[in-house]
Amino acid sequence: MSSPPTARRIVLVDDEEALAWSLTGRLAKLRPQDVIESAYDGETALARIEQGPVDLLIADIRMPGMSGIDLVLAARRLYPELPVIVMTAFKSADIARIDVGPFTGFLEKPFEFERLRDLVEEAFAPQVVGFSGAISVQTLPDIVQLYALSSATGLLTVSHRSGTGRLYFSSGAVLHAVVELRSSAVADHSSAPGAQTTSGDDAFYEIMSWSGGEFSMRTGVMPTERSIENSWHELLMESVRRSDEQRRCEEPRPSRQGWTQAPPPPPPSDDILFDEAFLDFGDGALTPAPSRDLITSTPEGTTETHMNIKDSLAKLNSIDGFVGAALVDSESGMLLGQEGGGGMNLEIAAAGNTEVVRAKRKTMNNLALKDGIEDMLISLSKQYHLIRPLRTRSTLFFYLVLDRQRANLAMSRIALADVEKELQV
Repeated sequence: MSSPPTARRIVLVDDEEALAWSLTGRLAKLRPQDVIESAYDGETALARIEQGPVDLLIADIRMPGMSGIDLVLAARRLYPELPVIVMTAFKSADIARIDVGPFTGFLEKPFEFERLRDLVEEAFAPQVVGFSGAISVQTLPDIVQLYALSSATGLLTVSHRSGTGRLYFSSGAVLHAVVELRSSAVADHSSAPGAQTTSGDDAFYEIMSWSGGEFSMRTGVMPTERSIENSWHELLMESVRRSDEQRRCEEPRPSRQGWTQAPPPPPPSDDILFDEAFLDFGDGALTPAPSRDLITSTPEGTTETHMNIKDSLAKLNSIDGFVGAALVDSESGMLLGQEGGGGMNLEIAAAGNTEVVRAKRKTMNNLALKDGIEDMLISLSKQYHLIRPLRTRSTLFFYLVLDRQRANLAMSRIALADVEKELQV
């Protein structure tokens, strides 16, 4: 005869009282042998955890007062092996890679109860590999995003072999960053030689470049100064761009022995290249010839460019809330490539938003603003429309349509920047 299942203690916390009550009741019916306790804020949940051992914590990320992340860190300090299930309305594909303990499951709201049931069973399943002690951080941008989305206020301290970094949050905004380098790392540091301390944007980018270490959060701590003015998602996008550039610089190049002699370029063909500035179509009117940088030297090159655009736009399919995307020439309003659309006519959208870009640039010229457009956001009741001119070629722009209920604008901007780096036109 098999022995009865072991009783386990589960604490579930969510500031939506109706949801917490419903989930607690359904779990109690599903697992009558277990003790299911509910709380409506992080402080109450932590007090229950401090009363005795807990076998599983189920916590919402964004709550007033103590956030879900702060609760998880505090609970893990008491019980390093505590399994955790995190509920969030702001989940992205990258958040699931955060290594914050022996078991961490993520639930994106709204979710089916069956998904929670499966994660609870997975949390109690025997773990092949477990970790305890200091938390290993490999995705610092995700940690920053979670604290920003949870409107955290406090000091995030990151320890790395190169030194110690500190990020000060106020209601989710990053106000101040400072890095103190260890003496052994100063000599090889890329910034000013001999510099022991860096603050501001450069300190933030330095911290984000670290690939491992430990972090801790002290809530309620405010900075004595402000060294950062940019928004946190702008900082993250720039740090991701710098990281990608650094990674490309470090990639090994093939040895000369592995190179092969490239074939000579084909001779120019009047059918493909245009040597005149204007074309005469026989009606007496001269029409400007197409720009050379929009015409490839061979038909195969045209196909390759088209496939590159199509493949690049297809990568945007993985964005949460993706509806459709297009690459548009703002000078002609021509649609160079499209993906999805959900019934929307992207050709009409391309032409219409070309006028939006032109109008904005005209206004900037009239105001004598010597600056470029990073992106333009149009918020509708059910959709976001994001326009992003290419940095390397400002006459082209991405047009991205997102479902507002499921979209994560920060991650969408990062994804657009990543796709642009791989785009060749």
